[in-house]
Amino acid sequence: MAIPPPSSITAQAAQWSLQGPAKAPAPSDPAGGFGSMLTNAVGDLEKTQEAAAVQSQALATGQTQDISSVITAVQEASLSMQLAAQVRNKAVEAYTEIFHTQV
Repeated sequence: MAIPPPSSITAQAAQWSLQGPAKAPAPSDPAGGFGSMLTNAVGDLEKTQEAAAVQSQALATGQTQDISSVITAVQEASLSMQLAAQVRNKAVEAYTEIFHTQV
């Protein structure tokens, strides 16, 4: 199985986000770059998980009968979590590779 390039992963993450892609900080703000993006991505992941939990609870308690929207929300949350895990794995793998590089 081929691993897609980071640019396509970023595009997929933006599509899966509930609120659309996060706005990148201005180039003149060096402190807000990667850390800010990571914070926004984790926040979006948390919102997606919360929305799925709320919809699942509503279905379980009989407050909604729309099973397709619940399944969609749960699948979106699942895919978002899988994407976050893969991004984390790639980051750890890159760190490990850099750490073991001999100078």
